[in-house]
Amino acid sequence: MEERGGYLWFNGVRVFAEDMRLLCVVAGRVVPLPVAILHPDCRLAADGDVGRLGVPRRWAEQQGLCA
Repeated sequence: MEERGGYLWFNGVRVFAEDMRLLCVVAGRVVPLPVAILHPDCRLAADGDVGRLGVPRRWAEQQGLCA
């Protein structure tokens, strides 16, 4: 996890679809993919995508992703 400009970045995130929703595996947790609030440089957007997830710190805290 890395922080830049109020966003937290997670490496190796995997996106998958389930029941018409996009979810992602971040730090061993399954959470919804927050497409509307992703950092503009984050390219995760579809089932099967793998890469870096950039999300606002507040969202990451709400999802329990911060140590």
